[in-house]
Amino acid sequence: MFDAEYFRTSLARDVEAMGGSPIVEIHLVNGQTHRVRSVTEISSGFVTIEAYLGKGDLAHHRPRFGQPGTEAQPHDLFRAVVSYESIVAIVLDPSMREEHGRTGFAAL
Repeated sequence: MFDAEYFRTSLARDVEAMGGSPIVEIHLVNGQTHRVRSVTEISSGFVTIEAYLGKGDLAHHRPRFGQPGTEAQPHDLFRAVVSYESIVAIVLDPSMREEHGRTGFAAL
């Protein structure tokens, strides 16, 4: 089970182990996934995160955790308060694949 200690110490170590700027996703019991930009508050029962909005037609864009030099627009972000009990998994993807533009309407 995830707890405050994981977010205070282990997440930073995991991020560093993945090259310092992985894609970080929190998967919840209800099936939702949040792509994390940053952790804004850690408390005993919950964590507050700043997350990227998931845009279905732009799913090929893969913003990374705390990625320097990436300016997200305020309308591309939201905050979520997540209880530790609702977290099923935290996935860190160090993928360094180069993103290729998509053809068709998704290229807009």
